[in-house]
Amino acid sequence: MMTQRKAQTAVWGLLAMLIFIAIAGGLVDIYRLFAARNWAYSVAQEAALAGASKGRDWSAIMSGGEIRLVQSTAETAAENLVAAEMSARGIHGYALDVRVLPDPAGGSVTGYPPRPVRLGSSLGDWTSDEPSVGVYLVVPVDWLLLDRIGIIGKTVSAFAAAGVAR
Repeated sequence: MMTQRKAQTAVWGLLAMLIFIAIAGGLVDIYRLFAARNWAYSVAQEAALAGASKGRDWSAIMSGGEIRLVQSTAETAAENLVAAEMSARGIHGYALDVRVLPDPAGGSVTGYPPRPVRLGSSLGDWTSDEPSVGVYLVVPVDWLLLDRIGIIGKTVSAFAAAGVAR
């Protein structure tokens, strides 16, 4: 009778340990998801700021007094910053969409960003009343536990915009 209880205890102990390992792995995966989302948002924010900062059209400011952005320069600055951050972390397979509103009055881009991000609940138009750079970034997330049970290909999306004040 005593050996049967020892066997039951060992089985229950093993099952409890497996359950605790699964819970810990799930918590690590949730942490990785939130950390990746926050990091992607930071990178998108930095890229938008770099594009708005380095993309200023100084000749337009000197000649007419209006602040404008050079679209190609702003896009390149934002793309270069994202590429540098991704290569520093060794991330491949990310998607990037940079849009620039170069005019002094800003403008609107329909259906941008293409998916709801952060606290957004629906798609809409990105609108700004000043020259702005918008960066939409999709970053793949590596799982600890969920990869092993067949859930793969998770990504996080982030959108940030930066404008040049008049």
